[in-house]
Amino acid sequence: MTAPIDAPVDARIDSPVDARIDGRATRTPRSITRDDLRAWSVYIAFAALLAFDLAVTPGFRNPAVARSLLFEAAPLILIALGQSLAIGTRGIDLSVGSVMALSSSVIGLAVGAGQGLSIGLAIGAGLLCGILNGLLIALLRIAPLISSLALLVAARGLAQALLGGARVDLPFDGPLAAIGQLAPFGVPAVAIAALVVAGLFAFVVRRTLPGRYALFVGASRTASVLAGHPVRATLAFVYGLSGLLAGVAGVFATARLGAADANYIGVQFELDAIAAAVIGGTPLSGGKVSTLGTVFGVLLLVVLDASFIMNNVNANYAQILKAAFIVGALYLRRSAA
Repeated sequence: MTAPIDAPVDARIDSPVDARIDGRATRTPRSITRDDLRAWSVYIAFAALLAFDLAVTPGFRNPAVARSLLFEAAPLILIALGQSLAIGTRGIDLSVGSVMALSSSVIGLAVGAGQGLSIGLAIGAGLLCGILNGLLIALLRIAPLISSLALLVAARGLAQALLGGARVDLPFDGPLAAIGQLAPFGVPAVAIAALVVAGLFAFVVRRTLPGRYALFVGASRTASVLAGHPVRATLAFVYGLSGLLAGVAGVFATARLGAADANYIGVQFELDAIAAAVIGGTPLSGGKVSTLGTVFGVLLLVVLDASFIMNNVNANYAQILKAAFIVGALYLRRSAA
């Protein structure tokens, strides 16, 4: 006997969502959609690549390989996080690789006065570059692409000039050596630090006013102005944070290399940072930032590079294949945002 039309809703099954079993409401599991697959594409691709390397790539199972990859990923995670927030404001920061080089040069120039002082000055140099970039964008209203491109050239040039184009070897002991070598329980200290920073970054973006204002600016700058949000201060904060993270990344990379080298450190890192952020789920249209996705985007690119090297793929062809992979990943992400 069917329930009458005017029976209480609880007495009928109007839809799978409203179904009740033993008096308890249940929800029919939703099927996985194409948009879900696009949203999870970075995690799926990382897992697939990892499985491939574990099965096929010679020597990939060696724990030393994982440790080396984490050392390599740590500075890239930092600059990709800063990049993702800049992209979240519908901007971009092309200067991060050059700021890393400047940070490295400051270490090489000041290391004789003390390693702690040189580290502090290097991070401070990154922060100053970021603030300068932010002020050019916020106060002079220079487009982020142009401002950061100018800083990319200027910071790299200054970095090379400070050391005269030379490479400065660092001491074999002290804080810098510890940063570049310390790996408690087999996990690099710099990787642990990068993940801690990622957690703090996620908190700032989701739970603090500057982070929320940054996303509001990215969603609609006009609406943010009309709502009375401090747009200029927010932009200065975003690019200052990006510069700060690039300065720390420069310290990590320099410590790992064991030398200050403005000709090597940070080269093309800005491209990988942009790719990692966008692949990870931060849309170029702004208004959204995916911290976890950005971290996995970095790990995906780092493992991809290692796959090419360990499988003896020609470096020139490897760059072409990497570019094709990035384009394919971005194509899958196009509707996920």
